[in-house]
Amino acid sequence: MKKKNIASIYPCPFDSQLRHEFNSSVFSNGKLFAYEEAKITSVKNDGTAMFPEKSLIIGLKELRLRPEDIDLWILPTPKEIKKDNLYLFFSELLKAFTGKRKNFNKWCKNKIKFIKHHDMHIFSAIGSSQFNKGVYLSADGGGDEGDRRNFTWGKFNNYKINEYKNLKGLNSLANFHAFITEFCGFRDQNGKVSGLSAYGKVRNKLKINLEKLLITSDNGIYFNRLRKNITQPNLNNFDCNSYDRVKVFRADLSLTNVFEICQGYLPQDVALTAENILSEQIIKFLKKIKNQYFENLDNIVFSGGLFLNVKVNAAIENAKIFKNCFFPVAPSDSGLALGGVLSQKVKINKKLTSKYGISPFIGPSFSEGEVKKQIDSFKLNFSLPKKIEKDIALEVKRKKIVGVFFGKAEYGQRSLGNRSILADPRNSSSKIRLNQKIKKRDWFMPFAPAVLDKKYKDFFVSNNPSLYMQKAEKINKFNIKKIPSAVHVDGSARVQYVEKKFSSRFWKIINEFYKITKLPMVLNTSFNRHGISTICSPRQALEHLLEGCVDVLYIDRYKLSFDKNRLHKNLKLKYKNEQEMLKQNNNSWLKKNKNLMSRSALKNYKKMLKESKFL
Repeated sequence: MKKKNIASIYPCPFDSQLRHEFNSSVFSNGKLFAYEEAKITSVKNDGTAMFPEKSLIIGLKELRLRPEDIDLWILPTPKEIKKDNLYLFFSELLKAFTGKRKNFNKWCKNKIKFIKHHDMHIFSAIGSSQFNKGVYLSADGGGDEGDRRNFTWGKFNNYKINEYKNLKGLNSLANFHAFITEFCGFRDQNGKVSGLSAYGKVRNKLKINLEKLLITSDNGIYFNRLRKNITQPNLNNFDCNSYDRVKVFRADLSLTNVFEICQGYLPQDVALTAENILSEQIIKFLKKIKNQYFENLDNIVFSGGLFLNVKVNAAIENAKIFKNCFFPVAPSDSGLALGGVLSQKVKINKKLTSKYGISPFIGPSFSEGEVKKQIDSFKLNFSLPKKIEKDIALEVKRKKIVGVFFGKAEYGQRSLGNRSILADPRNSSSKIRLNQKIKKRDWFMPFAPAVLDKKYKDFFVSNNPSLYMQKAEKINKFNIKKIPSAVHVDGSARVQYVEKKFSSRFWKIINEFYKITKLPMVLNTSFNRHGISTICSPRQALEHLLEGCVDVLYIDRYKLSFDKNRLHKNLKLKYKNEQEMLKQNNNSWLKKNKNLMSRSALKNYKKMLKESKFL
C-alpha cells in the first residue's frame, strides 16, 4: 500500500552515540517539510538531546498532521534496535502508537523503516537533483555506529542505488580536512578553512608531505589518521547565550600527524595547500571511476559533509569530468531526514521542483497573527510600507543593513532570502561592517551575492548555477569592481541563483534594487548573530533587531527600525583592514600554540610571519 504521510528524523531516538545536526522531515500529499533542530533551539552541535522533537513537531504542525496520522516513520539504522526505547518514543512521548504493548512489534513492522546513514545521504541528493539516473559519491567523517562507511560510490537508476565500492572507519578524507581545520584553529568549522585559504600561498614542501597521508584506491581515498593526545575541556569557553559544546570540549589543538607536518607554516598557507590537495585528490578519483566504470553516464550527485566545501565543489564542476554535477541543499547530516523521506520516491508538488533542484523553502512558517503578537509583546514601533519590496531595495541602497523574515524558512546551511540579512554589494564597507560590527564573525569570511536568474550569466562563468550557494564561482573580471563587498580576495563569490519560481518576493526585492541601481544583485548573509544558527521564529528576529544586528527589519508586512525602538550609544568603531587582521590572526595562533611546536618549526613560523603579505 502506498504510504500517504511520511515522517523521517535524525538521529534514531535514544541512540547511544553522540550526534550533531539533528533534523526532521515530513511529507504529505505532495507537500514537503524539512528543518534543523538547532535553528529552533539556537544550540549548535547539540550532542546530548535524544531526538529532534521540536523540528518534528513544528513540521507536523506545518502540514497539519498529528503523530498518529503518519503511515511510515523513517529512522537511520542504529547499531542496535532497542524496542523498549522505540516504544517509549512512539507511545509515551509522541503518542503515535496508542495500542497495547503486546501489539507494538507488529506496529513497528508496518510503520517503521530503517535506512543506513549514507543511503540517506545519497537519497537526499538523488531526490533533490531531478536526475533519473547517474553516479553518486557520498563522503563524510565516518557515518555512524549503524553505518561505518565514510566513502561510498556507485550508480543510481530510478531511485535504485547500486554501490560499487566503499571505505569504512574514521580514516576518511573528510577527517583529513577536519584535522586541517583543527590546525588552523577552527575545530568543526570547516568552511572557515575555505575562507582563510584565499589569503594564503601553496607551499610545495608542505603539499608533498601532506599528500603522503592520503592513499587512493578503487574503494576511495584513505587518510592515514593519527591523533597522539586528547585535550582537556576548556570551561572558560562556556557561554549561556551561544552554547556550542565543541568550543568547550574540543577547544584546543591536539598533537596529530597533520599538526607535526604543518607546524612552522602560517594557517592561511596550510589552508590553501590543503584545499588544493582536497580538490586534486577528488578530481583524480572521479576521473578514474568515470573512465573505468561510467563512460556513458553524464550526471553525478554528491552528498556527505565533505561537500559543504564550496571551493572543492567549484573545482569538481570546473574539471568537467561529468556533464552535470549536483550539490544538494543540505549535503551534511542535516540532510539525512530529508533523504529518508525522498528514499520513498515521493511525488513532490511541481511548484517545489526545477531543473536546478528542489525548493529550499520547506521549513516552518508563521502567520501574521503570530508575528503581530510578538511585535506587541515587545511594545515596538512599526510601519506598514505599501510597496514593501521597493522599500527594502531603497533601504539597502541607503547603506542600511536590512533583515528580512518572510514565508517558509530555508532548509540547509545557507540563508536564501526568507531569513536573511541584506546589504549593498557596491559599497566596499558593507563586508567590513557586517563582519566586524553586525555579525562579529571572522573578518576573512566572504559574503554571498544573490543574483537574479535572468542576469546570472552576465556576472558568472558557470552554466550550472546553484540555488543553495554551494559553489564558489569565479566572477567575470570586468564586473569585479562593481561589487567589491561580494567578491572574495581570490576573485570568487559563493553565489546564489535566485529563481523567481521559488522565491518570488526575494526576486522582486533584487529586481527593485536593479531598477534603482542597475545592479541585479544584493549581498545576502544568514540572519543570525555570531555563535548561533540561522534564526527560525519571529521572536528571534525581533531580538536580533533590538541587539543591533540589523538597522531595519522587515517581518511579514511590518517594518521596524532599530533607531526608532532603542535608545543607544552611537559607538564609533575603528575598522581594521584585512592586512592588519591577518597579522593579528597569525600572531594569535602563535601565542596560543607555540608550546606545541618544535624549535625549528617555531623559527620557520616567525620567519614566514615577518615576510607574510597577501596584498
